[in-house]
Amino acid sequence: MLFIQTLFTNPSYFLMVCLIVVFSVCLHEYFHAQAAVLEGDYTLRDHLTLNPFKQMGFMSLLMLALIGIAWGGVPVERNLLRSRWSMLKISLAGPLANLLLLLCAWILNGVLYLPKFYRETPEYVMILQFVMLFGIYNFVLLVFNLIPAPGLDGWNILSEIFPKMRNISSELVKGAMLFLMLLAFIGVQFLFALGSLVMTLSILLIRGTGYA
Repeated sequence: MLFIQTLFTNPSYFLMVCLIVVFSVCLHEYFHAQAAVLEGDYTLRDHLTLNPFKQMGFMSLLMLALIGIAWGGVPVERNLLRSRWSMLKISLAGPLANLLLLLCAWILNGVLYLPKFYRETPEYVMILQFVMLFGIYNFVLLVFNLIPAPGLDGWNILSEIFPKMRNISSELVKGAMLFLMLLAFIGVQFLFALGSLVMTLSILLIRGTGYA
């Protein structure tokens, strides 16, 4: 089923997911751009924005609406960077954004389920759903981007630590990309399930602190 169909079957879910993914991807790219500017690439100052058309582009936004897949990109000029480890810092910055968003959602989710705050109203339930989805999607974005496959931050991180990885043949890179696509189709549901478990644990752990 195409993701766009949920616009008609469950419009609130469709809008929540689109809002979460767009914001999370844009902040991910913003962190990349901010790190790059701090490391000397002044050409990326115009990427210091959360504008989705700048950080993601029309095609990414269209694919998000149609099939639920989106991406972003920040074109870093390596020759302008200050140090040997500049690119490593830039590559780590994006996943850091998703980690921070995940932590915020994780804590907020647990707090919202405390008996003194919990309400069984439609509005409150929608807030709970939004926070849960926010955490799950940022968990998926964090883990997926750290996969060590070409085109993802995980590959860039490893190739900066182990520079010889950059000399890997193009055929091997193509094979890795094919493996990545298969992994995305096969394993993404597992990531979502794991993300749901991680978010659910916040309810149990925060309740167990004694602040209920």
